[in-house]
Amino acid sequence: MFEKQLKSGPAWASAAAFFVALALLMVFSPMKWTTTEGVPITLQSLLVVLVPAILGWKWGTAAVLLYLIAGGFGAPVFAYSTSGWERFTGSTGGFLLAFPLAAMLSGWAMEMRTQSKMIIAVLILFSGQLLILGLGLLWQRAIVPIEETVYSTLIRLGPGLLIKTALGGLMLVILSRAAAALTKISPSSKDDVA
Repeated sequence: MFEKQLKSGPAWASAAAFFVALALLMVFSPMKWTTTEGVPITLQSLLVVLVPAILGWKWGTAAVLLYLIAGGFGAPVFAYSTSGWERFTGSTGGFLLAFPLAAMLSGWAMEMRTQSKMIIAVLILFSGQLLILGLGLLWQRAIVPIEETVYSTLIRLGPGLLIKTALGGLMLVILSRAAAALTKISPSSKDDVA
């Protein structure tokens, strides 16, 4: 969504944005909130689709892959501050393995959109998270027998998914307005202010 602005800016801007996005993934992904019904909400799936939506699919997917590698090597960056390669083969493996696919698809869809309407961007964020949830639940159900149907699980987790999507949409609005404000400042007006 902002890859063109980053490319047209100073050479260091793209690298700085990449490392800021990677740091956000590693710091905020382990955080957990619980609803009044006891449903846990983590920012992990939102950040995995938001970072490529902002940076573009190539840099965003690279950040997600580095995030997964760091977690595999022991950095406590996965949900609930977990880590380790066993996370990729256990019941949560489907979610983690779906991250690069969702990152690529959400970043690519954001780059390919022809209209700059925010509702389309929000739908892309929602679809990416839904893809992660769907693939993760299929993997989980193949490993651990769960009596609750996939539909019931989606209904139970739906409010958290909507909250995260709304938060992601808000972040995109804030970043869009900040980028628009920064592009209005021309080099000649900077000199006048100083």
